[in-house]
Amino acid sequence: MKGSIILPEILYEDKHILVINKPPGLIIQGAKKDKESLLTILKNFIKKRDNKAGNVFLGIVHRLDKKVSGALVFAKRSKSAKRLFESFQKKEIIKLYLAVVEGVLKGEGIWEDYLLWDSKKRKTVVLKEASKNTKKAITFYFTLYNFKNRTFVLLFPITGRKHQLRAVLFKRGYPIIGDIKYGSKKRILNGKAILLHSLYLSFPHPINKEKLEFWAKVPDYFFFNVKHKEKILRLLKNVHKYLNRIKYEENKNFK
Repeated sequence: MKGSIILPEILYEDKHILVINKPPGLIIQGAKKDKESLLTILKNFIKKRDNKAGNVFLGIVHRLDKKVSGALVFAKRSKSAKRLFESFQKKEIIKLYLAVVEGVLKGEGIWEDYLLWDSKKRKTVVLKEASKNTKKAITFYFTLYNFKNRTFVLLFPITGRKHQLRAVLFKRGYPIIGDIKYGSKKRILNGKAILLHSLYLSFPHPINKEKLEFWAKVPDYFFFNVKHKEKILRLLKNVHKYLNRIKYEENKNFK
């Protein structure tokens, strides 16, 4: 591990889970054993801190792209990993993202798309209709404010498809600033980051089921106006109401 690497901010930790604020420019897990990744950094830190003789277990239960920052949870036990996976399947986990996009996007709404992963180009293609190998993607968007031909927007993905937020915004003509792969012409931190941040993460604790909520501080390079935090809190209430309505409808249909 290189000496220049700084440990990510730990938002919460107990015997079962670890929640961190991921910095941009780090992959979650390296393709090669010797490749530096967030996973190896955290494992090395825990091993040294706790003076562990054996291997450190950290289970990856969801991911953020290399250039994306924000709240990310790891499982410290296999049982915790299993239950967190189940929470994702049951839509018990809420992830809210803050994005800054090029152009003036207004209002709020829901986007339904069909995504196809192009393995050669390593990017997601957005289609209007379902076809072979496509996956349906559902995304809520809430515009926070506009500033100098850019828009600060809150995103709530119901589904968790690869490059979902990046692709659906690009398709509609609002690429995330810094995301060269999906249409942006600007670079952030010399190409190490894009203006997409996992702002809020909420889920039931995998063991005691207590509701947990975490906020990851918005990086300074976003130049986010904090006076809009109250609007985010109001929008979050709508998200919770929507999820409760979904659960109610599912329970009603299966009685």
